[in-house]
Amino acid sequence: MEGAHFLFIDETGVLSRDRRQPFFGLGLLRTADTAALSAELHALLQRARGRIHPRFEFKFTRIGRRSAWVYRELVDLFFALPGLGFKAWVFDKRGPDFDPGRNYGGLWEAQIAYSRRLIESALADGAYGVVIADHVTKPRESQRYFEREVRRHPRVLNALMLDSNATLYVQLADVLLGLVVYDCKVRAGVAASNPVKQEVARHLAERVGVTELCRPHTRREPPYFGVRLVAPSGGAEP
Repeated sequence: MEGAHFLFIDETGVLSRDRRQPFFGLGLLRTADTAALSAELHALLQRARGRIHPRFEFKFTRIGRRSAWVYRELVDLFFALPGLGFKAWVFDKRGPDFDPGRNYGGLWEAQIAYSRRLIESALADGAYGVVIADHVTKPRESQRYFEREVRRHPRVLNALMLDSNATLYVQLADVLLGLVVYDCKVRAGVAASNPVKQEVARHLAERVGVTELCRPHTRREPPYFGVRLVAPSGGAEP
């Protein structure tokens, strides 16, 4: 169908209260044409596997001294392709009223609801989308499947969950989202300082055109890059 986009979704952290993980993040990478992105991602991956490790994957948690160059180039690759778009929603769970399980009838239901709203915002221009999300295990007690719930949106053509190692696009979303949430953690004083990750985060901020990633901002000129900070205050948010 003309106008259909791929929407690649990843998450970081947990929605339950955890002092070690005060933030939960959802990231969405949108593209209508995977051809150029696929070729460039695979070329960078092969160089990384040749220089770092034969089973290398793009993962925020794997940013280190030996691999920092890969992630800087991955950020540059995103900005070299104007047809891409990325949205990050970061949930600050430190507030006393943060209780998505109560608001939505369970944490799994809350994650589905937040994902649906992120998808809705990504399709606000009237486009159609095919959702490909990082696999998250459904609780046995829930009868709600992520894919079926997401397909209820009138412009979502279909949905699929995959392990992130099966698609480089979800891995790209993982890295971009990870850098945004890492900046939030550092500024909140809940993450140990890591000079290498901070340098890559600064590189992303410079490309976006902001001084810090952990603040609401929208870069509308192609490629699109937006961050929304969510601090629920008792109602069904966002």
